[in-house]
Amino acid sequence: MKQREKCLGREFDYKYKMAHKHHIIPKHAGGTDDPSNLVVLSIEEHADAHRQLFEVHGRWQDYVAWQGLAKLAPKEELVRIRQKEAAKLRHQLHPNPFTGVKTKHNFALDNEHQNKVCSLANTDKAKEKRKNTFKEIKHQQGEKNSQAGTKWFVEEVANDLSSIKKFKIAPEGWITTTEWRDRRKDKTNSAYGRHWYNDGSNNFYLKENDPQVEKLTRGRLIAVNQN
Repeated sequence: MKQREKCLGREFDYKYKMAHKHHIIPKHAGGTDDPSNLVVLSIEEHADAHRQLFEVHGRWQDYVAWQGLAKLAPKEELVRIRQKEAAKLRHQLHPNPFTGVKTKHNFALDNEHQNKVCSLANTDKAKEKRKNTFKEIKHQQGEKNSQAGTKWFVEEVANDLSSIKKFKIAPEGWITTTEWRDRRKDKTNSAYGRHWYNDGSNNFYLKENDPQVEKLTRGRLIAVNQN
């Protein structure tokens, strides 16, 4: 004879030796643990019950329960879904501590949050704090700078600078952009090789090998009186 017992008002057959308690109205939908809201199901029946709930209501909790019980999806995927949905709920219930803004999904995708972040980040206090922090950690200084020791290069035969790239050592057939520009200058022009210098009062347009350069400062003064 089959062994039977009463379980939550349903006659329990031992084919249900892996029986599950199923909430007719799921707890995530407002259901309770009242006996009238519980029923005993086999694993297969339990999975199918959540499948039906998902198809009717489209709730992710039922989808995860259905896929997990029926072993239709790997555990890692179901964990990812739970984490993603939990993050959404966190954004909806709790404001971002920096801006005080609540969002429907990711803070990074919310315009109100981003606008407030930008305004707060550009205050004098925020700029000063950022400056001091970068100075303290030596941000992008020396070897920490990913661009340290690199220069802009372009292929020697390039017609323009649209294909420039940064390297520490020039590949074969590449030259610096400075050299590329220099090669295309008219070296017969009287202005070739000249730069502006000043003595604090007057400007001078000289070549680097001019003896006067040693006593002058590189650069041009604006709105000075020329003698």
